[in-house]
Amino acid sequence: MQQPELGRRLTALRKERNLTQEELVEKSHVSVRTIQRIEAGEVLPRMSTVKILLEALGESPETFLTKPTIMETKNEQLEHSGRGILLTAVIAGAIYLAAEICLTAMDIAWFTKDRAWEQWTNLVYIGLSIVMLASYVLFARGFIFLSKLFENKLLTLGAYLMMATVMGVGILDSVTLFSDNTEHLWLPYSIAAIVSGTLTIVFGIALLRLQDGMGELARAAGILEILIGCTLVTVLLFFIAYVIMIPAIIVEILVLYRGYEYLSKSTANQVALSA
Repeated sequence: MQQPELGRRLTALRKERNLTQEELVEKSHVSVRTIQRIEAGEVLPRMSTVKILLEALGESPETFLTKPTIMETKNEQLEHSGRGILLTAVIAGAIYLAAEICLTAMDIAWFTKDRAWEQWTNLVYIGLSIVMLASYVLFARGFIFLSKLFENKLLTLGAYLMMATVMGVGILDSVTLFSDNTEHLWLPYSIAAIVSGTLTIVFGIALLRLQDGMGELARAAGILEILIGCTLVTVLLFFIAYVIMIPAIIVEILVLYRGYEYLSKSTANQVALSA
């Protein structure tokens, strides 16, 4: 059996046995880097190494070569649906970025007491907020899928926390539209900045852990999210977060698109191997 089919089948078998790569290392005494490279299809291992891994996974070489695993079938279904999820997330990310830029500009106008702010503008703001929230949910859904694909549980948690953060801040912004006294808003916004910053740092760390699968783009996205989180936590430097937000979202969109390409190539390889 050649690569990348060997790596794909070994990965499917390991997941079927509910084992992480680290747990397989303990059972087989094969280094984690070797297992990662085999599963990624980067190297064609010796047959002796394959037998050691199969023994640790409780599978005979004969059965492994002839019978598709349950998890392999599930992975094929996951990859098929995953391309749609990731492509939707890419488009949603672009919509989210555009809506966020518009809302930020409107926030500045509101806080500077621009007299052009009328009742209809409130309705536009609320409408944009709804678009922003809906698009972010679809955007974050892409990272939840990547977390399953690359076994990054922290990314799942981080994505859900960011959904809650964006929703919370969006609701706060919409409610404060009807406040005439901006001097009393510093406390709720300070609390929101600290909480948002902390959760953003968690999301950034999760993105850093994604770099093994998605490369330097994931690392860059993680660093930018951590910087955003740090500026928010200080409260006084919150405005810097809005500057960093634009390149951060763009890089995250690129990460999701790379994930889409990864699945597309994987599917193409499977079709070529079965032909």
